[in-house]
Amino acid sequence: MKRPLTDEDLTERAAIDGRVVFATAAFAIAAALVALLDRVGAPPRLVAILGPAVALVGLASVGFLLRTMRVSRFYSAGRSVPAAYAGFAFASLAAGLVTPFLPPVAGGPSFRVLLGGFAGGLALAALAGGPLLRKTGAFSIPDLIAGRFPNLALRLGVVAVIAGVGFLIGVAGFAGAVAGFSRATGLGVGASLWLGGIVLFFIVAPGGVAGLVWAAAGAAGMTMAGLALPLLVLYTRGVGLPLPAFGDVAAWSASLSRMAEWNLRAGDIQPTGWGAILAVVLGVGALAPLLTPAMATRDTSAARGAGAAGLFWCLIFAGLAAATLALSTLALDAATVGARPEALPAPVIEASRAGLIEICGGHPATPAAARAACAARSGFSGALSGADVVANGRFLLLGLPALRGLGEALAGLAASGVIALALVLAAAGFQTCATALGHDAFYRVREATAMTSRRLAVTRAILAVAIIAAGLLLAGRQPDPRALVGLAIVLCVATVTPLLALSVWPRAEGVDAAAALLAGLASAEAMIWWRGGLESLDGVGAAAITACVVSMLTGFAASFLHPADPMSLGGAFAHGLLRGRGDLINPDKGA
Repeated sequence: MKRPLTDEDLTERAAIDGRVVFATAAFAIAAALVALLDRVGAPPRLVAILGPAVALVGLASVGFLLRTMRVSRFYSAGRSVPAAYAGFAFASLAAGLVTPFLPPVAGGPSFRVLLGGFAGGLALAALAGGPLLRKTGAFSIPDLIAGRFPNLALRLGVVAVIAGVGFLIGVAGFAGAVAGFSRATGLGVGASLWLGGIVLFFIVAPGGVAGLVWAAAGAAGMTMAGLALPLLVLYTRGVGLPLPAFGDVAAWSASLSRMAEWNLRAGDIQPTGWGAILAVVLGVGALAPLLTPAMATRDTSAARGAGAAGLFWCLIFAGLAAATLALSTLALDAATVGARPEALPAPVIEASRAGLIEICGGHPATPAAARAACAARSGFSGALSGADVVANGRFLLLGLPALRGLGEALAGLAASGVIALALVLAAAGFQTCATALGHDAFYRVREATAMTSRRLAVTRAILAVAIIAAGLLLAGRQPDPRALVGLAIVLCVATVTPLLALSVWPRAEGVDAAAALLAGLASAEAMIWWRGGLESLDGVGAAAITACVVSMLTGFAASFLHPADPMSLGGAFAHGLLRGRGDLINPDKGA
């Protein structure tokens, strides 16, 4: 049911619009100043550093300025985020989640999984998962599950799962942000970890969900500007945009064929079936960090509007990314095919040094090393062919300004957007982890009468510990963000999706849901062990879907082992969830 706007709502909306206008103007001025420095001949390294630095300072400032000691603002942004801005934030988190999977990338899944799995999962999260969470009035998925099934063992189990999912997503985003910032600025991994960790803390610790949602909306704006401006400049110079429907169709087909060749080299692409696609759909649809913006909206109707707006902005992101990838592919071919290795452009050599481009089977760091690597290949004729150069998806997304000579300012702006996406995705993951442990475990289980200040202090402390733990992990090794996201998706499919399905089954009680949770975890682990680990995407998909089916069947079967209680709280909750007005969970203290 749509809640009517009050005078307080209108005042809050006017204040929000004013802050958005101010932030947009500040970012535009900062970007213009960086571009001016580039035009007047400032050192290229300084110009390259300024873009990401502006992004980091801006994101940290948003979180700090939204600091609060109110529970409702910290855990749900006061339920005051307009649908349009919540949708923008959702698109930002979705783009950050998909970025590590951009094709072509070695060992990556097929285009069918990328398009079908993520598109379906994002639609499920935007139109079903988010509105469902908002309708219950819960602060988190564990809060929703525990409100439906008042069972202590189940609550603690769901808290552990969601905290693990949040931490995995947080580490994946943190790793992407550190790698991007280190490449863009030339700083070492240690310095990038320190700076990234501090910014992460300031994004979400002072203001909680309020800081996260508005920082995510800001990151979306940065990324759109970073991708759109180079395309706009090239378009004004007469370069057609390679897009399938209303652009240069021939150029789009040529770039797509080239990327397919890169993805198919040496068996890089993994053959996948419908099981893997369905697993991605169900896992992304129940991924807790993605549902946060919907939870911050005014009511269920606004959550649905935010989901629709988020999917619209996802389409815009996809179009900008597709055009950028295609133009970068064509520009890279023009700069490398037929050229001698020692005469490759500086951006190509720099990308090879960073591991983003493969030249003659390796990553030479100098023109001389590139010549030596190619000369050692049998059949090399002295000039590079299309098979001698293979690009990484991240380079194609960020390398267009360098390949087309558009200047360091535009290159830095594009890098800033991608770094910002990774940071807000990490912030969403760590916020999910801290909320599960600080609110759903500490407050709901142990300290239900704790003062607001103590509650928020505990959650912020957990948040700091999670960020530090992730930093220590990344300092010792560089995990693949795709593997971390994949594991989080498997956990969601095996546990969260079945429990959400059981929540609308009136017969199900807490013990039934607990049995379903244990069955899902056990069957997922058994299937992964039986298939020899997480090496095969098809194996992971089959394990996740099998665990999901076993979990749901266990819960449904267990619900028939006891008589149905027509007066049970669970039945009333399920009825209200499907047909009621919403806000089914009793308001939290301080909310």
